[in-house]
Amino acid sequence: MHIHVVGVDHESASLSALASVGPADALAARVMAREPAIAGAVLLSTCNRFELVTDVCDGTDADTVLALVRRELEALCPQVDPLMLAGLSVTSDEAAVRHLFTVGAGLLSAVIGDKQVAGQLRRAYESASERGQCTARLHRLFHSCLHTSRTVASTTSLGAVGRSAAGVGLDLATRGRADLRGTRVLLVGTGSFARVVVAELVSRRAKEIMCWSASGRAPEFAAHHQVRPVPGGSLVAALREAQLVVTCSGNGVVLDEQTVLAARPELAAPAVADFPVVDLSLAGDVAASVAQLPGVRVVSLAEVVAKANGTQAEVIEEAQRVVEHGVREYLAKERSRAADPLVAALRQHVAMLVDAEIARCHAKESEEVAAAVERSLRHAAGTLLHTPMVRVSQLVEQGRLEECTEALDTLFGIEVEQ
Repeated sequence: MHIHVVGVDHESASLSALASVGPADALAARVMAREPAIAGAVLLSTCNRFELVTDVCDGTDADTVLALVRRELEALCPQVDPLMLAGLSVTSDEAAVRHLFTVGAGLLSAVIGDKQVAGQLRRAYESASERGQCTARLHRLFHSCLHTSRTVASTTSLGAVGRSAAGVGLDLATRGRADLRGTRVLLVGTGSFARVVVAELVSRRAKEIMCWSASGRAPEFAAHHQVRPVPGGSLVAALREAQLVVTCSGNGVVLDEQTVLAARPELAAPAVADFPVVDLSLAGDVAASVAQLPGVRVVSLAEVVAKANGTQAEVIEEAQRVVEHGVREYLAKERSRAADPLVAALRQHVAMLVDAEIARCHAKESEEVAAAVERSLRHAAGTLLHTPMVRVSQLVEQGRLEECTEALDTLFGIEVEQ
């Protein structure tokens, strides 16, 4: 059996290309139905990642799985962006395991340390499990992956990197001013990262945080956070009040040149104002033309991420070490499972020899003597088997399964099918 991960993310395809595979929930079931060698499949589909994790029998290679996924995606999503299909790639076995663990830890997110991905991974696994699409191997893989993700969150400060990204964006926008007392801030967006931004703004003592959402969720968000909701039709009015804007909606462009100038026409004049806008949206909430306005200074996510990741190098390295430990532990356990047939065969071989000797003893000796001999033989067999069985497991964990199989055949005439 092999683990193959077929996928594409924000690094290899645009967000619009990824969005073109929205109705692909049935992909896992379809590839399993088309190819019996695919014993299990879990689909992780988010706004910036689309990956199918498969458990595949020997004899079906990675390229076959990749080609099948492409065909089924085209059938499921006739309007799929060709760039999405072109970006699909496949990783296998140890590399696939390491990739999944790294994704789960948030180390491959657009903003490193993003906590959302662990929940998305868990929900993808639970959904596949409920549908009967998980093999025992996939169950073990996802349990280990999620356990490592929790370990990263609890033993490192990587979870704070997302907050640091918000902090870095504000530092860049305010030229390092940590105290925002007296500043009115307009927050655009109400998602999980908006919560991080609010926490950062509150810690910097912003005078007021106004919140506007294109989806109309600002009042709901305001019920649980220290923000003033802005009605849907009042974005221009809120822009007039704001001294700083932070966007993180992820819904595409919500601030265009027309809207900004309707609120602040003076920003079109050179050297009149310095209006800071921090765009923390992966999709880009601010139109490129806004950044061209003489009075506006836009801090992009790319700029923020480059700065944030640079300041978090040690934390990222620490998290990577935790991930690598989790990967090694999982792979060692999986390899040790391959020792089970060898250990069982060795135990059975010795048990047959012991049983035969005990039968001869019962035929020749009294019950009392035979019982004593049986106890001694079984104890001795267990003692003698302990070290070889432990060594077999250790050697198989080291990848020496074939050597152990040959040794049993050579020394004892025990043949074990792999």
